Amino acid sequence: MDRAHCVIIGNGPAANSAAFTLRDNDPDLRITVIGEERDHEYRPDLLPDYIAGKATEEDLFIGKSESYKGHDIKLRLGQRVVHADFQQRELLLEHNEVVRFTGLIIACGAKPRIPEPLAVFEDLMLTLKTPADARLWIERLARVDTILIVGGDLTSLSLTKALLHLGKRVVFMLDCGSFWPVPFSPELREQVARKLTEHGVEVTECTKIRRISRISDHSFEVATDRRTMVVGILGAFFGLVPNVKFLAGSGLDIERGILVDEYLKTSRENVYAAGDCAQVYHPEIRDYWVSIGYTNAVELGKAAALNLLGDMVAVNVKRESILEVDGINVNSSWWMEF
Repeated sequence: MDRAHCVIIGNGPAANSAAFTLRDNDPDLRITVIGEERDHEYRPDLLPDYIAGKATEEDLFIGKSESYKGHDIKLRLGQRVVHADFQQRELLLEHNEVVRFTGLIIACGAKPRIPEPLAVFEDLMLTLKTPADARLWIERLARVDTILIVGGDLTSLSLTKALLHLGKRVVFMLDCGSFWPVPFSPELREQVARKLTEHGVEVTECTKIRRISRISDHSFEVATDRRTMVVGILGAFFGLVPNVKFLAGSGLDIERGILVDEYLKTSRENVYAAGDCAQVYHPEIRDYWVSIGYTNAVELGKAAALNLLGDMVAVNVKRESILEVDGINVNSSWWMEF
C-alpha cells in the first residue's frame, strides 16, 4: 500500500511550519510542498528592515534546499495549483500535471489588494509582498526623496518606519477601504493619523486619486480630490486578498478566505487551511477572524499539521486580542505597533 501523502499548497511561514511539524511527528509520511513563487521561504515581516538597510537579503531567507532534503520533504517551487478536486483528491498544476493527496493543507497566502478604481494605475504603484518587490523599492528610493503611501495596513506602517529611518519625506493618504479585512471607522482613522503625525509623517486629508501622470523616470504628478502633488514613489497598501481563486467551484466553503473551524479544518475531510488564506471560527465570539503577521502564520501552520495527524489542537486566540471593526474580526491591533 502506498504511503499516505500530504500536500501543502504554499511556501510561506504557515506552509513551512506545517511541513516541518508533519515531519517531526510522522517520520514515514510522504510530504510535498508546492509553491508558486520561485524563491525559498522568506520572512515577509523583515522586508521593511531590508529596505531600511537593517537586514541583509540573506537574512530574509530561512528555507534552504538542504533542509527539505534532510527531512525528506519534496519541495516544488515555481509551480502553481490551478484546480482542486476534493472527491478524487487531486490537484491540477498549471502545466497539467495531476498530484494526488490523502491529506491537504492549504496555506497559499495572499497577494496585495488593489481597489478597482485604482486598477488602471496599478503599473505606476509599488506594493511590498516579496523580496523582488523590496529590491524594486531599494532601487527607486536611491533616486527619490518624497513617497506617497496610499491605503494603510500593517505592511505600510512598517515600511513607513523604514522610510523615515532613511530620511525620506512620507505623505500618507488614509483610505476608508484601505485595510483588508478591516475597513476604517472614523475613530480608528483618527487614532492612526495621530500616530503617524507624531512620528513626522504628513497625513493628508485627500481621500481619492483622480489621476496619476508620469513626469520623469523618478517623479509622478498625483491629482487627488483636494490637491495635486509631485512624488517620487507611489506605494499602494490596501491589505491582502487570499490567493483562493483556483478553489472557485471546488465546493470548498469560501468567504473572504477559506472558512475553517477552530481546528483549522475546512468543509472537506482531511483538508485544512492556515495563514493569510484562512478565516478561523472563534467559538467564544461565534464568528470568524483572520490572522495577520508572521508569528500567527507559523502557529496556524503548526496547528493545522498536528490536527491533520489526528490531534485536536484548537487555535486559542484571546478575545481581547481580536479587534472588531464593522463586524469583521482580526487578530492584530497593528496600528498600535507603529
